[in-house]
Amino acid sequence: MRIVFFKDTVLVMWLSSSPYAIWYCIQTSIPPIYKDFYGFSELYVGVTYLSGATGVIMGSYLNGKMMDRNYKITARETGFTIDKHSGDNLNDFPIEKARARGSYYLLVIYACALAAYGWVVSLHIHESLPLILQFVLGMLCTSFQQTYNALLVDVFPSNPSTAAAAANLVKCALSAAAVAVLQPLETAVGIGWVFTILTILSAGGGFVSLWALRKYGMKWRQRRKPNTAASTEPVVEEVKCVT
Repeated sequence: MRIVFFKDTVLVMWLSSSPYAIWYCIQTSIPPIYKDFYGFSELYVGVTYLSGATGVIMGSYLNGKMMDRNYKITARETGFTIDKHSGDNLNDFPIEKARARGSYYLLVIYACALAAYGWVVSLHIHESLPLILQFVLGMLCTSFQQTYNALLVDVFPSNPSTAAAAANLVKCALSAAAVAVLQPLETAVGIGWVFTILTILSAGGGFVSLWALRKYGMKWRQRRKPNTAASTEPVVEEVKCVT
């Protein structure tokens, strides 16, 4: 589990685990929101989960396409030749920039949607709007999880199971902590401020992590190589995510 303590993997895990924890908070908040704020019956409360579920499915499909496109664009810009038969050696390839391509734009949308979700509910705006925001957040949370789970495997190609286990440990711990404070925090400051605070922590930390990862990630990875079990074996580009 030393993987958890490397500089670049800490950043990658935040970008993967934070949206995962936020999505758990959203799922946890759905019953009280639609029952207490909007007066839905239990049957209709259950139906509201379909909005986010549809977003997750769409996000999973579209993000896979986007990851392939980002990889090819970065390879073309750096003069890197993709080997579709034996796989690519990523030692000297900026895989961090390839995976993070476009993430700044997605983070902006994520931050706006997450903050808006809390205030839309707090102000009792029509129930269609939080359903739309659930769809958007489902897509984005899935996108971040897939992209940065894949990056974690990219930087530890010889230890994918260890990398996945470390990522799951961090995701579950962060999700448990977030859900545990959700209700007390809502009671103290209200649901609008709850999701504003979550936006500052998740998206704010995401911007800092993304900046540092793009700027220093490859250097940290290359400096770490001789002292870890990370292999120089080729990695097949088609691997998109770890669930």
